[in-house]
Amino acid sequence: MKTLFKLAFRNVFRFKRRTFITFSAVSLGLAILIIALSTMNGIDKQSIDNIVNSQISHLKLFNKGYYDKRDDLPMDITIQEPTAIQKLLMESPVVKESESRIQFAAGLIKGMDELPCIGIAIQPHRDPNLFNIKQSLVEGEWLAPDDNKVLLGKDLAEDIGISVGDVITIRLIVSSEDENFSWNAIDVEVKGIYETGNPTVDSGYLFIPLQAAQAGLSMGHAVTEIAVRLTLDSSDLKGLDKELIKIGNMLQTIHPDIEAYSWKDLAGTFLAVSKMKTKNSSMIILIMLFIASMGIVNTMLMAVFERTREIGMLSAMGMKKREIKTLFILEGALIGVMGSILACILGGLGSWYLEVYGLDFSSMGETMQKLTSAVYPVKNVFYADLTFGVLALTFVLGTVVSIIASYYPAKRAAKMSPVKALRHI
Repeated sequence: MKTLFKLAFRNVFRFKRRTFITFSAVSLGLAILIIALSTMNGIDKQSIDNIVNSQISHLKLFNKGYYDKRDDLPMDITIQEPTAIQKLLMESPVVKESESRIQFAAGLIKGMDELPCIGIAIQPHRDPNLFNIKQSLVEGEWLAPDDNKVLLGKDLAEDIGISVGDVITIRLIVSSEDENFSWNAIDVEVKGIYETGNPTVDSGYLFIPLQAAQAGLSMGHAVTEIAVRLTLDSSDLKGLDKELIKIGNMLQTIHPDIEAYSWKDLAGTFLAVSKMKTKNSSMIILIMLFIASMGIVNTMLMAVFERTREIGMLSAMGMKKREIKTLFILEGALIGVMGSILACILGGLGSWYLEVYGLDFSSMGETMQKLTSAVYPVKNVFYADLTFGVLALTFVLGTVVSIIASYYPAKRAAKMSPVKALRHI
């Protein structure tokens, strides 16, 4: 076997130009595959971080019936005892923090202009332990529990022309049903402007202290939801599902009308897009591997035709068909291994660059920016996420495909008759 390996190594570098062309095709195809997979992984990770950290957190609790109507923001399906439920939640060792909140339809009124948005009533002393809104402030200050002030997303503030310190009227919609439409209006000061990187939040949400919202909506102490942050990592989906079941069972014994849902349940659109993207990534893998395999098949077949007399000589000297087949498979495997190593270097460097500096798609135009933001909760820049798993997968696939692609040329070489091969001109 050692002799066969030496022969294979020598033969690979005998025809340097052809080997270089095949080697380059394999490396380039696999390098593109690494960059594509790392970019898609990064988009998923960035999207999940934005959804969890600025929009949903890990879990949300609703009164029974609210989840099915959540897109309508119903104000008549509320949690009446949020403090008691929060106290119960904090007894769990995996619960980091919980927060009573109200989501309501709202409108920003400035002069004759009105801009619809979603209002989020928060507990200012708890919210920073669940979400990144406070850390995302670019102007102004954070809210106090007794403030009659609001925070606006940067895009929302720019759309209506508002700055920190301006006083604006907010329309709080209590009921949006056609036959029972009711609302209240309050004047508030803009205390801060934030930019989270989540286009949905930055362009469509305003944040107001819970006390001010409850007074303006005439809700007493009721809330529409309770957000829960766990000690788990957001990407630990199995652990998240496990804790969701535990918390759901715990609540059922004391508060049977309360239902618990994870961020996966509340981010269905993004997960559907992600699932479709996973299918497309499989097609990319197949295309890249097909390109690599065709290059190796072509190289090895050319080697068989050009080395016909040599194959006959080896057979006449006593080399068995199995050894001839192994020789050509080893040659293909060496090309695959070297090509995969170079691909990991090139693809790793490209992915590292995108992981550090990102891909700024805002330069592609406003239309592309809005289209991308509508699909992914990511604003302006995509960042890759290079992992050892992607590099290892690409290396293994490149090597295995090279061996498989070499099998047919190797089999063809092994079947040659020594006499006919020696007479070949």
